[in-house]
Amino acid sequence: MNKSAWAQVVVLNCEPATADRNAFKIAAFMGAEVQCVSVNPMNSGNSPSIASQVPRCKCLITDAESLAQAADAMQSADSALRNLFGSAEHVCIFGWQPTERHAAILKAISSGGLVGVQPQSEIQASFHVAEGHGKWTGPFSGLSVQAAEGRKENVFVEGSGKSGQSVIIQLGGEPFFVRTEYGGSQVYFLASCELADLDQKVGRGIRPLDWFSRLVPLLMFLRGALADGVWHNDRPQACFIIDDPLLRQRYGHFDFRRLMEAMRHQAFAACIAFIPWNYRRSRKAVAELLSSRGMPSLCVHGCDHTGGEFSSRDVELLRGKAQLALDRMRAHSRSFGVPFDDVMVFPQGRFSLEALKALSCAGYLAAINSDLHPSTEIEVLELRDLLSVAVTRFSNFPLFGRHYPKGIEDFALDLFLGKPALVVEHHAYFRNGYGALQAFVARLNALDERLEWTNPAAICSRACVTKTAGDREVQVQFYTSRFYLKNDGRQARRYVLRRRQNEEGPPPSVKIDGRVVNHKLRDGSLEFQLWLEPDQTAEIEILSGEQALASALCRQTQSYKLKVWVRRVLSEFRDDYVDTNRVLRGLVSFLRNIHARRKAGSEIASRESGHSAASFGGS
Repeated sequence: MNKSAWAQVVVLNCEPATADRNAFKIAAFMGAEVQCVSVNPMNSGNSPSIASQVPRCKCLITDAESLAQAADAMQSADSALRNLFGSAEHVCIFGWQPTERHAAILKAISSGGLVGVQPQSEIQASFHVAEGHGKWTGPFSGLSVQAAEGRKENVFVEGSGKSGQSVIIQLGGEPFFVRTEYGGSQVYFLASCELADLDQKVGRGIRPLDWFSRLVPLLMFLRGALADGVWHNDRPQACFIIDDPLLRQRYGHFDFRRLMEAMRHQAFAACIAFIPWNYRRSRKAVAELLSSRGMPSLCVHGCDHTGGEFSSRDVELLRGKAQLALDRMRAHSRSFGVPFDDVMVFPQGRFSLEALKALSCAGYLAAINSDLHPSTEIEVLELRDLLSVAVTRFSNFPLFGRHYPKGIEDFALDLFLGKPALVVEHHAYFRNGYGALQAFVARLNALDERLEWTNPAAICSRACVTKTAGDREVQVQFYTSRFYLKNDGRQARRYVLRRRQNEEGPPPSVKIDGRVVNHKLRDGSLEFQLWLEPDQTAEIEILSGEQALASALCRQTQSYKLKVWVRRVLSEFRDDYVDTNRVLRGLVSFLRNIHARRKAGSEIASRESGHSAASFGGS
């Protein structure tokens, strides 16, 4: 291989392959130009030949065993490793094991700062990210992340030469991710034995942070070394979404005026996930307050908010529901003067694949949900889907994720990956006032000083990640059918825009500021280009023939309407009177516990009866 060639990232392993190909996947996911280079040290004869097989690069990623194999075949291991590392400005080494071979390599490269690895012994240990390394750690700076339960991790053992190294991440107080200098390169040691597989199937309820040790340090390495040469987001955005309230002064523990006072005090944005069934029930005074201030905004929360209404697989029913919800929201806007965002928040967080198709046909901009898994499918998502700004695996329609304000770490990961910080809560969150809300907003703001608060439609229609591909070229990955782009630079730039495009359905057309432009479909993406002068903006619209199918009607029987009315009345009684009264709340909790115990006892008895019958039948 010609060493004069240049690559952004090289993943090196020795033959037979020992380096995990997962490093290649992670670098490619970040948008880096990456090569995988395999060498056989046993056939190399001397160290310069190994170094000559590695092209010059910005980043070199390898595992400890590959280095150990290379060192075994070299007469002068230290000289050979220096030549090898001289090919790259930044080197990341993972996969360290508590063996003498690895300890010798570790000690040599770290100049005695690290002398080996050992299992981390502390129970329920946490990773702590150091401050002062913001270029690498971003919003994780100063945060602690709980280690995944049941996963065994290694940590480094420090030696006498540790004064020249920086510990970026600790696990249980011991070094886990360390930076030093060797052979003119910045070298990063990662104690994790393996890296995350982005193609791994993930089940419902799994947090991406469960892969923290196997994923985030390498992401930090790439982000710090390549800066704007990998996917990033220079305009992070946030919104606090509150599900269910009607537009009246109080709803359960929620109070509109107190919310707006908190918003004025801390300058954040909130959105009400409004149930369209309530479109004729708003209070004029509250509606006028919202329309005059513009905040909080409204988005669409189901249609009738019945149990799992968007988890149906009936396509015609779902199209009718989606269209009826929009019609009701438009009628509410005409009657009360309050605009809304055509963004769907699914009731109970349940949706089917067909529901996303129905929303696309009806012309919605996006969907936002706490659970990114379709309730009708099992393990259809991969880890890379959970890490993407929006899930577009199922259709060309984007699904954005949101979290409850339980821990700040989930939002730190979202912002690090270029996602918006979307928060969700219900009226009960305000049971003890608005102090918890204000404290959480302050913590979220502290993650990134650039954080902008706005409404869901603005967030989704501007959601993207970018990377520079030259002095005047910027590549953009966006997600919605309506997208707004602005050149915030000081010179004209050429933008290459891409959006994932499934091949099913009619071919799309692309409009920029109302004019149809040429585009191409390549490798599952829609791609086109435009030039923008400094401060110039562009409004991009992707038109698909699928939206012409959105004329389905939602026919509702009188018995169905009665059931919806009863459900809504009971839900509001619960929120307004039961949840706000300590005695009633305690009584309901007591009755629920009794019911749960009886149900559990009945299930146990049923299983025992079945077991006895099976035993009798087999005797």
